[in-house]
Amino acid sequence: MATRSVSPGGALLRASRMFSLPDPIPAPPDDGSAGNFFSNTATLAFPTHQVITTLTSARKQGDWGLKRPLPLKSTTKSSNPMIRVKAIDTIEQVTDFTSATDHGMTLRKFQELGIPITMRRQGTDSSTSSIGLPEKSVFENEYDFTDIHPDKRAEALDKRWKFTGPWLAGMSQGEFNEWLAREVRPKRPQFREFLKKKIASETHGTLARAALDKGESAPPPIDPSSVTDDQLIDYVRKLRHNNQALYDMVGQFLDLAPLKPPTTAQLGLPSQNTSNLEYREVSNPYAEHGPPITHPSAGISYLRSSMYMENHPIYGPQKQHSAVMARIVRPRRQAQALPAKLGLAGFIVDTPLGDTAANSKSAAKDIYDKIDPTVVGGAKVWVQPQKARVDSKGRVILSVGEASTEAALVAQELIGNATCLGAPRGENELSRRGTTAGSLRARYRAAGAPPMSSAQDYGLRP
Repeated sequence: MATRSVSPGGALLRASRMFSLPDPIPAPPDDGSAGNFFSNTATLAFPTHQVITTLTSARKQGDWGLKRPLPLKSTTKSSNPMIRVKAIDTIEQVTDFTSATDHGMTLRKFQELGIPITMRRQGTDSSTSSIGLPEKSVFENEYDFTDIHPDKRAEALDKRWKFTGPWLAGMSQGEFNEWLAREVRPKRPQFREFLKKKIASETHGTLARAALDKGESAPPPIDPSSVTDDQLIDYVRKLRHNNQALYDMVGQFLDLAPLKPPTTAQLGLPSQNTSNLEYREVSNPYAEHGPPITHPSAGISYLRSSMYMENHPIYGPQKQHSAVMARIVRPRRQAQALPAKLGLAGFIVDTPLGDTAANSKSAAKDIYDKIDPTVVGGAKVWVQPQKARVDSKGRVILSVGEASTEAALVAQELIGNATCLGAPRGENELSRRGTTAGSLRARYRAAGAPPMSSAQDYGLRP
């Protein structure tokens, strides 16, 4: 039988190599002003390079789909083949790469939690008043959209997450001055035309309402080119005395991300001097801390809700999701009102809020007050992953709750550390009886069971 011919395009695709990679994104901003410690070996908040993996058979040959094979000595030691390529071909004619197991395994562990990415709630995250309140998914049609007509951007200002212009509150003075000189000043003629369209639209609206009150037909739309320079100058003077309207005009023209209105304390003015300042309330969830640098989900989870039920192979449907073990990485400090910090799936999370064991002062919960160095692997507690969100800096913020006794018991039984309902584990019973695969085959043959059906029994062979 002749082999099937392959088209030239298919043959080229089979023999092709990866010739380009996505450009790396900027690294997370260093928050040195907050007094955080910096480490060259610490895992970044999010990956900046594309993670590449390969099959086991190809890795033994150094084949990663690149221009040249990678050395086996440095790529076959890890049980998880993941690398990040910094440069496919350097000036020394070598491929610059490092291990990407840190972010690759973190992504796998996070997806095993099975939690959705939710929108940021307005207000403080540490407030106990928001415990148990429903959250909205970042994939809701109300918020997850990017293809919008430029004329309708202002209508969706409080629901968008992607903007063409920057978030002014997150820029330094030097960045702001550079942005003004590079982006804003060359657009003065376009802004004047934009204001003329606004004047024509508002004038037509006023005339249409007056005609409607008189019972007359609406006048035809006004051509923006008919707006005179005197009308434009008068309109600009009015805008200069209305700070909110001026910012709305500039923000709509430059497509700026929304800002949270400043408070009286931030302005540094007495309350009687700020009574004539007009501010519009902004309901955009990213107005206070800035819009995200990527999609609000960051591509780490595509679940829209956590309203699904897990089915145990023995106990059936479970009321709660599987409990997860978290490590206590920092004890709580009651004198300073600092809660304990937990390590879960490669992320640092806070202890659950409310009336939980982590917030009680009983002597039975001393594991939250101090770290016992004699405990192998550190002290661990069972928690219930609930939700996650991605902040404006690209950091994943996890929220956990206290795991119930039943959920923790079922999770402990799966790893062999507990027994539910007093029933012995099946593998322990088999090991006690000394049952092996050979003994099972002998017992099967001794019972006179018919042999397995073959191809001859089905008439496939003579």
